[in-house]
Amino acid sequence: MTRGLYVLAAAWHGFSRNPFMSVASTLTVALMLVLLAFFVVTDRGLQSAVALLEQKVELVLYLSDDAKISQILELRARVEKDPAVSRVDYVSKEDALKRLKDLSASRADIGPIEEIGSNPLPASLEIKLAMAQESRRVASELRAEVGSGIVTEVVDNPEVVDQLLTITRVLSLGGFAVLGMMLFVTLFVIVNTIRIAVHARRDEIEIMQLVGATDRLISAPFILEGMLVGIFGAAIALVVLIGAAGPVTTSLVKFLDILPVSLGSDFLAQLAAGVLGFALLMGAGGATISIRTHLAK
Repeated sequence: MTRGLYVLAAAWHGFSRNPFMSVASTLTVALMLVLLAFFVVTDRGLQSAVALLEQKVELVLYLSDDAKISQILELRARVEKDPAVSRVDYVSKEDALKRLKDLSASRADIGPIEEIGSNPLPASLEIKLAMAQESRRVASELRAEVGSGIVTEVVDNPEVVDQLLTITRVLSLGGFAVLGMMLFVTLFVIVNTIRIAVHARRDEIEIMQLVGATDRLISAPFILEGMLVGIFGAAIALVVLIGAAGPVTTSLVKFLDILPVSLGSDFLAQLAAGVLGFALLMGAGGATISIRTHLAK
């Protein structure tokens, strides 16, 4: 108990000994945590947008009017077995014409469909992909069916798929880069804060070493001091996040109203826990680096 009280008292004394540096470090950590939380929320929205767009990637097989139902069903079953395919929908000639009529009702630039005599539209198979990156492969394999008497044309949009996959890669790499930068800045601030505290108490550390204090006992107050910087920084960041949660959530929901983005209480609780955990980890890690470096000299 006495040792625990010593560690707590020494940590608080170290934190309060240089209030300007401690406050500056705490505010810097708080700013980094607010930026981290903002990035997490933004990334969640962007990833949801990309996921929604990936779900809309599809291929269309136009079918010959002479194709037999048994042939179409066999082709559909074969396509559905591909792991990259999530669903295959059959669209009859009548359904295709109905879609065109519905579209013409809302588009003034499309002529009146009622003037068409016989139905010129082909039946088709609409293929929804589970993995957008497999679009080119699936389209290439299906083009082999053209000329078989069942499929007359395969329609895809490789340029859109390539752009979508590029966006996905950029978001992933950008996310890791931003997180890495925030990790480095936060760690740098805490390391230097504790390094100053260690330098100010170097005589005390030498005396403790002379009387036989273990490295663990010497390190504990500094590690706890680093965690205090993280805790106070997280507390400030959480106050800012709680104050901004309502307006930001409302704005994002309005802006991303077509996307499956959840910004409810569960997500905010997870975000708060993540901010606090990140702050504690960085505080303890940065302090450990500083004190271990000093003790190793």
